[in-house]
Amino acid sequence: MNASNFPAPSIPPSALLDFISNQPSVKVDFPSILDVKNARFTTSGRASIALALEHADITTGDEVLIPAYHCEAMVAPARWLGATTVFYRINPDTSIQLEDIDAKITSKTRAIIVTHYFGFEQQLQAIRALCTKHAIVLIEDCAHALFGLSSGQPIGTTGDYAVASCMKFLPIYEGGLICSTTRDISNIRLAPPSLMFQIKSAINCLETSVFYNRLGVLGRVINAFFKFKDKLWAYLKSLQPDRQGVGLGPSSSEGGFGLDEAWIHKTMSIFSDRIIRNTELSYVAERRRQNYRTLNTSLSALPDCHPLFSTLPEHTVPWVFPLYVKNPEKYFLTLKMQGVPVWRFGEFLDSAVTKDVCPVSVEYSKHIFQFPCHQSLTAGEIDWMLNKISQIFSE
Repeated sequence: MNASNFPAPSIPPSALLDFISNQPSVKVDFPSILDVKNARFTTSGRASIALALEHADITTGDEVLIPAYHCEAMVAPARWLGATTVFYRINPDTSIQLEDIDAKITSKTRAIIVTHYFGFEQQLQAIRALCTKHAIVLIEDCAHALFGLSSGQPIGTTGDYAVASCMKFLPIYEGGLICSTTRDISNIRLAPPSLMFQIKSAINCLETSVFYNRLGVLGRVINAFFKFKDKLWAYLKSLQPDRQGVGLGPSSSEGGFGLDEAWIHKTMSIFSDRIIRNTELSYVAERRRQNYRTLNTSLSALPDCHPLFSTLPEHTVPWVFPLYVKNPEKYFLTLKMQGVPVWRFGEFLDSAVTKDVCPVSVEYSKHIFQFPCHQSLTAGEIDWMLNKISQIFSE
């Protein structure tokens, strides 16, 4: 069964435009990768990885070390440049296994990617020292961690490059970021996306908010406009018949895992840029933490599962709530069919990752369920989700 066979989630799986969390930011209480000055906005986190590797002159014959627990979007950028991917182990707490990394470094190793899983920060001091010793580029993957401290430093400031996926935390259709505190990335050439995509980005964002009954009276007005959307969209496409699908949007925005070469060297839309710059980030961070704690209290009491992380560190802002489920196939499809937003990071690992390579990664790809804890969830929506999960796990 594929995603098209499942009903739409009954509550929003990701952040939405509303009138609360998108007011002008006045103070950010949590360190954020968005604070890094030497940064460029891109279309996605995977495009940002590709740009970082390209800027570091990674090429055919080079090796890039990637965590065995990954999605294919983390692998495709290295292969796009002709590099060889080598997968290293993680520990049950998702920390990197430094000994395995050290053993896999060769004379061809040019870059190492380290991921802050689910928003919980890795400690990077040891891997930073190892990369410095061997003159290896360290890419700090903050796709799951827009906020936080890593080894006492603001997130995104320890690696030679850091990348983020803004659309995982904010109500935008597309958007990533590449930054560096040690390297000049101003020479990375990025072109603006087409006018058609600029419009699509705004429409998609508004349409999703209206679908989940946000934006009040304005939402009803926008919904009336959407009745004419298909005709408008067909007309806009007819203005660019030679583009053959380019401009419709990167696969990252549609839930795919591929790397669209046409979207690597483009900036995010103006609409997404304005949303990011005018979002109250301290509200986003605190609401996610509050919702995470609510889920943790309820789901910790369920049979046949346990939270992946037992505590929420002071500066950690979660992307999602990861739950380890002992018998995943007993519950996953039922949750999906009843409209509960649930998914699994790394569900489809690269074929090179086996139990011999990393048993934890293979296990987690099936056993870790992710539930939303984003800032747009209402108390009623959280209660509905927790009641559904409780009923299903108690049957």
